[in-house]
Amino acid sequence: MKTLLIPAAALMLALTGCAAKGDATPQTTASTEAPASTAATPAQPVTSIDGKKEVAYRCGAKANETVRVMYGFQGNEVVAAQVLYKQQASPVLYRDRSQQDSNSFTSESGIRWVADKATAATVDKVGGNMLTQPGKEVVNGKEMMVDQIVVKYCKLDKKETAKLNQAVKK
Repeated sequence: MKTLLIPAAALMLALTGCAAKGDATPQTTASTEAPASTAATPAQPVTSIDGKKEVAYRCGAKANETVRVMYGFQGNEVVAAQVLYKQQASPVLYRDRSQQDSNSFTSESGIRWVADKATAATVDKVGGNMLTQPGKEVVNGKEMMVDQIVVKYCKLDKKETAKLNQAVKK
């Protein structure tokens, strides 16, 4: 990914801090994203979370690429995610509520993670889909911004997900 990325631990700290302080907005000092505007957008930053869960996926045509996603919840709704891919963490991605048939998360910079529709109770039981980022391509002789697939064909790795969440419970 061609963006400034923050460690997964930063998301855990930000999300944990939000759970402890209901009025705090998750912020990271390493993020290059501008603050969200107050206008209504499909992906709104969250002000607090009630819980979190980490999920592992095996991606690619040969299922040889690993992706880990830390999800944040408000009640039973999945509201935020951070993707760890090739030792690089995305910025915090917020739920795109305009997508009703999947769990789609996006950042202001255009990074997007899409997974199967799930709730807080089922997020570690369903598959992922893909990670995309904006990029430039020449289409019909003109340079255009398009979504470039970073990794796709992401399937739930049940064994690794169980290990991740067992370690959290200890």
